[in-house]
Amino acid sequence: MYRDQFRKNFIFAGLLALLLAAPLSAGERLSDYTLRKYQDFTGNRIRWTCITDNNVILKEIDAFIDDVYRNLPYKALDYEQEKLFWESNYQVETFCYVFAVEGLDLKQVRLALKELMQKDEAYISSHEKMKGANGGVAPQMYILTSDVTSCYMSFSVASAMFHGMRVKGLYAAALRKAPTLWNANTGMGQWLYYAPGIFGGGLKKAAKYFQAAYDGATDDCDRFFTSVYLSQIRFEEGNTAECARYLAEAEAICPESHHVKNVRRQNAKGKSLFYYNRHRSGVDDNSDPDATELK
Repeated sequence: MYRDQFRKNFIFAGLLALLLAAPLSAGERLSDYTLRKYQDFTGNRIRWTCITDNNVILKEIDAFIDDVYRNLPYKALDYEQEKLFWESNYQVETFCYVFAVEGLDLKQVRLALKELMQKDEAYISSHEKMKGANGGVAPQMYILTSDVTSCYMSFSVASAMFHGMRVKGLYAAALRKAPTLWNANTGMGQWLYYAPGIFGGGLKKAAKYFQAAYDGATDDCDRFFTSVYLSQIRFEEGNTAECARYLAEAEAICPESHHVKNVRRQNAKGKSLFYYNRHRSGVDDNSDPDATELK
């Protein structure tokens, strides 16, 4: 299946070196515990693409997060921030699977995302200009807040218009602190891909960030996702050879992944992963009465 080195602690050394190269306050960096567990989480995200039963995946996500929470009070450098980090990871990852759950209450999904978005934003607002041991915000916190906001605003065009530029600003803030972080570059790349040209979006601009994400990957966990995304940029550009090359890289990391197989199916239909992601959930059909509440 996917490679054994997913579970080895040393695979995250590159990112640790990046974050610890300069003296940072506790608030600006996550604990070694959270960084290691996040790498395990990323490895599981790949493994979950091999499972077809969403209920199994959701149970495994619950179990993983529960295990993190048991140890976090004793391991965190900044417990408030790291708790929000894991809450955000939980909401974003479960968002990928909850739409297949029978009897899903979409209103509750929206409300949970909205509440978490507010909590994340409150933390950032109160800490990013603070001095001292707990001052500052970790770049990953900007990324997760942006991801939560993206999930929330996906329920309506009105939400996207209201929160869209904030999403871009959060990814930009992460990149100012850590320019090579793969998920910050992937996030910015997706924003630029989907944003209308009048707001600064475009394929060419997006491609630069997806390439930077691929170049910034430090191990197979990161490279799996960055390879898939970069393959789809090349697909959109009409470069089928490069598309095939990057998809093959991802497939070599996790041959059983249904994610890669689905990308291949979409490409065979002339559609990219970006198109599929935009249309697969049907969330555009759900109204968001609170779209303009946050300011």
